[in-house]
Formats: sequence, C-alpha cells, structure tokens
Amino acid sequence: MSLNLFSESEMIAELGLRLKAYRLKRNMLQKELADNAGISVSALKKLENNGKVTLENFMKVVFALRLEREMMNLFAPPALSIAQVEALNAPGRQRATKRSSKKSTLSSSKQGPLNHES
Repeated sequence: MSLNLFSESEMIAELGLRLKAYRLKRNMLQKELADNAGISVSALKKLENNGKVTLENFMKVVFALRLEREMMNLFAPPALSIAQVEALNAPGRQRATKRSSKKSTLSSSKQGPLNHES
C-alpha cells in the first residue's frame, strides 16, 4: 500500500495498524508487548487504534517488535553512483588556488619600487 496519498492523520493511523499487524503476526498479547516495550496497555491501544502516541513510545514498541532495522531504512540516504563514491574518496583541498594579480610588476630592480596611486 502506498503512503503517498495519505493525510498526516491517516498515515499515523496506518503506522499504528501496521505495528498491530506485526504484534499479531508474532502472536503477542497487547499486555505482553506493552510490558516488553515498557509502556502502558492504554498507550499501546491508542497507538494501534489511531496512532496517537508520543514518538518515544512509538519507538519503544518498534524496538520491542525488533523493527529497528526497518526504521533505519525509513530515511536512508539514496544510493551513490560510482562517480559520487570516487568523488567522496578523493583527497580534499588543502589550500585555495592563488589568484593572479592584476597589478603589473616590474622585473627589473633598476626602476625602483612601484608607486600606485588610487
């Protein structure tokens, strides 16, 4: 099921339903999961019914269900191309490039120091 057509509240509720499905797939009672997660049964019921729970309690349930790997993949950076990986491994610059001077210089010391007037 694609989540891109959901509103925020619908997506929150969907995540609660998905956690409930994982709990049932593992044949766990709500009390058992709540105890393992260190939250109250009423907080777990709120999460499963409408998703309305703190982020901390949500993550406690995720860890109790051993879904932390799925969470880490949620906002994973995009895969890099070979050229991008090589660019990351290239040595970084140590100094900025010296800019060429626009002032004219004399190579002969016979003419003395330059006087520049603004």
